[in-house]
Amino acid sequence: MSTGRRRQAGLDWLVCVLAAAATGLGATDTLASWLPRAAIPALAVMQGMILLARRRAPVATLAATTAVAFFLTTGGYPAGGAGVGTFFAAYAVAVYWDSGAAPIEDAEGAERTGRARFPVASAAIAAASALALSAANLAPDARGNGLNSVGLAVVSAWILGYALRTRRAYIAELVERAARLEAEEGERAARAVAEERLRIARELHDVVGHSISLITVQAEAATRSARTNPEAVTPFLATISATGREALAEMRRVLAVLRPDAEPEMSPQPGLDDLGELVARFESGGLPVRLDAPPSDLPPGVGLAVYRIVQESLTNVLKHAGPGATAAVTVEPGRGSVRVSVLDDGCGPAGSTGSTRPPSGAAHGIVGMRERVAIYGGTLRAGPGINGGGFEVEAVIPLPEEGSP
Repeated sequence: MSTGRRRQAGLDWLVCVLAAAATGLGATDTLASWLPRAAIPALAVMQGMILLARRRAPVATLAATTAVAFFLTTGGYPAGGAGVGTFFAAYAVAVYWDSGAAPIEDAEGAERTGRARFPVASAAIAAASALALSAANLAPDARGNGLNSVGLAVVSAWILGYALRTRRAYIAELVERAARLEAEEGERAARAVAEERLRIARELHDVVGHSISLITVQAEAATRSARTNPEAVTPFLATISATGREALAEMRRVLAVLRPDAEPEMSPQPGLDDLGELVARFESGGLPVRLDAPPSDLPPGVGLAVYRIVQESLTNVLKHAGPGATAAVTVEPGRGSVRVSVLDDGCGPAGSTGSTRPPSGAAHGIVGMRERVAIYGGTLRAGPGINGGGFEVEAVIPLPEEGSP
């Protein structure tokens, strides 16, 4: 038996004992002659045992406990003690009984989990039980003198159970809605990653295609020079070797993200030398940019990644940094890696006063940049500037070793 079932069984037996004890503690000095005192303990135990079925058969439990309470009350037993089991049973009817009410539909026709119309049948059954106990006080041998608070207590127990059921349904609906929103967000993020990987695969396909085209041209030139100028063959072969190794490295990096149905766009891809023109376009759009990118002979794939990171980062600055913001682009090629930094002095990341910038971990553009850098085994940080204020995107991309395949 699971922990939940053991806890539920323990609670059921506790209710059984409490109801039996409360029923059997009533005064017996005013009992009718036809109701012997020795029957009270047996009826009290019966009242408690009936409650063990209140989860599985709440309506039958309410009917049985009402019958016992009615019998005891008409026999002169205190109505409060006789009706304890009925109180628990009325509560159970409201919480556990499914009266078959149709679920409410929202404006779009979709069912909302756990939300149902008012359970008229359940309320009617509880009201009938309350009226029965109140009527029992009209019996000649009863201790009451007309309607009393026992019927009101039964109705109150049902209202309490209905309130608890409504709250549970509301919480279940919130949990379901949160899970649905989380699943949808996960699907959107996965779709964004897949789309970005496909775009990266197309771009690097062009880079590899350029390398193979260069190999073909160099091989044809070497063939033509083999007879007329043998000394020129060696440089051609060296260029072919270096280009082939670089092409193999690029192909291995994108092998995991290539799609069989990808249609490559046969247009030249930008690189590090095109950053000046890119910055000029943003400046013409009203964003002052300071560019510090010394000339460097980066591999085409790395140069393309640098260009796209700068392009996406400046686009985010233009959209989210606020009026009057400026940006600084720094590209620092090193011996084994290249560092790219795009820093602005705008309103900062999400959560800052007046900021409209999307969260750094969830924006699709940043997800795409992170995937692009990960292809080369690099790292990317997107968040508040290190020196305070503004927003910074910093990427470190390892450079392929010379001569590695």
